[in-house]
Amino acid sequence: MDFSQTLIAKSDAIIDRWVEAVYQDEQIEVTQELTFKAVKDSLPRVLKALATVLSESATSDLRTVVDASLEHGTLRAEQGFEPAEIAREYRLLRFVIFSFLEEDLLQGSAQEVLRAVRLIDTVIDEAIARCFNSYTQGRLKELKQLQSQLRLTNQELTRLVRASKESLSHLAHELKTPLTSIIGYADLFLRQQRQQPELKDTYANLESIERVLKSGRLLVQLINDTLEISRYDAGQMKLQPTQIDVRSLISSVMEMIEPLVRAKELSLVVECDRAPNEVTIDPLRFQQILTNLLSNAIRYTESGSIHLDCWMISQQQWAISVTDSGIGISTDAQTQIFNPYFREVTAPKVQSSDGTGLGLAIVSRLVQLMDGEIKVDSQLGKGSTFTVILPLEAKT
Repeated sequence: MDFSQTLIAKSDAIIDRWVEAVYQDEQIEVTQELTFKAVKDSLPRVLKALATVLSESATSDLRTVVDASLEHGTLRAEQGFEPAEIAREYRLLRFVIFSFLEEDLLQGSAQEVLRAVRLIDTVIDEAIARCFNSYTQGRLKELKQLQSQLRLTNQELTRLVRASKESLSHLAHELKTPLTSIIGYADLFLRQQRQQPELKDTYANLESIERVLKSGRLLVQLINDTLEISRYDAGQMKLQPTQIDVRSLISSVMEMIEPLVRAKELSLVVECDRAPNEVTIDPLRFQQILTNLLSNAIRYTESGSIHLDCWMISQQQWAISVTDSGIGISTDAQTQIFNPYFREVTAPKVQSSDGTGLGLAIVSRLVQLMDGEIKVDSQLGKGSTFTVILPLEAKT
């Protein structure tokens, strides 16, 4: 039997069924954003070439299989496919081809069936190998672009250091775009490596990318925090006070912080029974204050608990405090912790902390802008308590 003619006759149906199967596979997520044509890609050429391989009379066209598979890998790299997703689509292709040829295969002799199955498996395996080869080359090309972009970013950072205070804000905004791109590319490569560890040798600079990712995120945070300080010092930071439900706002902050608390297996205690029902304040800036204080407490606490308390002081004032059981702050350092870039790290586990040293400086400036007061009470090895006292009605 000549299975090549059967394959040609059923090619359109095979293509349609395969594309449908790829769309329905929940583990191939990227296809949800692609058109039918983009998913189909070079499959018709592969099937046509496969038919020549199956034929006992026609000349085998393996060259087309190779070329089409190389193009497929390059396209999948551009489309953002992960290696596991490519492997799954080829697995589906193998299944669909055999399901359409099954009826005809059952009518052939054992020798004919064995020959056809071997040839189909060989061609698909070759297509997979060629596809992954060009896919890897595409990813390595992106890596080179990432490295080039990193060099440009370093040049921008050098300009930033040499720039005058007046141009600091402008340069910082320029840097945010390439840094965000760096983080995106690095995160993509790392996600692929974690899901496909066998590709480790393909990416020689993987460890460097991981450092780029961490440093990039820190630089974005540093730039954002520096801009906050710069706006305050220039008198450009304005409040937008409004009447808010304090308990509701605190609850929303707790939801954001809770994953960080769980990650370090700390306990989080919130006591807001004595909190005022409503206050007039800038909710975004208050959320920023509370998030910074809680993040700091979590960062420097390896075990124990984080305690948040809120209460009324008088008819004009209210307070909120964050207490941790962390490493504590020395008496000398307590006079400097609200200065930009100051950090006192006394525990080996937090030597590599990803903080910028600007969090408490921003908190201090925001509290001052709100006509409030911030206090710290701490002992080394016994934890710290930060208390913020604010007016019930902020100035408009």
